[in-house]
Amino acid sequence: MIKSSIILFLACFLIYLPFSRQPDFFDSETAPAIIKMKGDSLVAEYSEYGIPHFMLLDKKQYDSKIGSRVEVIYELSAPERVKINKVMGYWVVPNEIGWAFGIFAVLLGVAYATTHRPHPDALKEQLNFKQENKTKYE
Repeated sequence: MIKSSIILFLACFLIYLPFSRQPDFFDSETAPAIIKMKGDSLVAEYSEYGIPHFMLLDKKQYDSKIGSRVEVIYELSAPERVKINKVMGYWVVPNEIGWAFGIFAVLLGVAYATTHRPHPDALKEQLNFKQENKTKYE
């Protein structure tokens, strides 16, 4: 039961991922961006049809990467909705993973609790069950 539950959970979660990303994975564009210091903040600068746009970045994470290129994904209708196209942060969000595995653990616990120790009357009824003879087309 646990193996099939894990396989079903992972299959559903992997199907869910591309359809739940913001900006939308299927309707968005990607562009190269350069990490720069702008004033006292760290930004990733990218351009859409020649118009420059900026994305604020975390200084702790990107301080050592100034001048390097990253790929950003953004919506054409709203270029200010942008994320860096990488596994951690766009595809895998720790908060989302935590909630998904928490819900999975609760549902697996409920399934185990309801099937692990059946009531003695229900077990007796199952053991005494005899299938009736039926005609061929009944």
